[in-house]
Amino acid sequence: MGLLALGMILVSVLSADSVWANSSDDYPTTSGLADSLLNDWALPLLILGILMSMAMIGAAYLVRDERMENLLWEFGGEEE
Repeated sequence: MGLLALGMILVSVLSADSVWANSSDDYPTTSGLADSLLNDWALPLLILGILMSMAMIGAAYLVRDERMENLLWEFGGEEE
């Protein structure tokens, strides 16, 4: 019950702030974001994508398990 009261007080204090009442016509749009990502930030975004895919491939390589008992169990064979 106390958390609910605290949450309601927090919401009322934060919603009464003057930041929410100030609305301007110069706010960013999704088309502006898309234009910025595809034109101004195209090369850094491409480099970041390549770096992230290299990290995922490296993580997959590091977690693979090649111990003999696991390889034998996976392929259903017996040790000779």
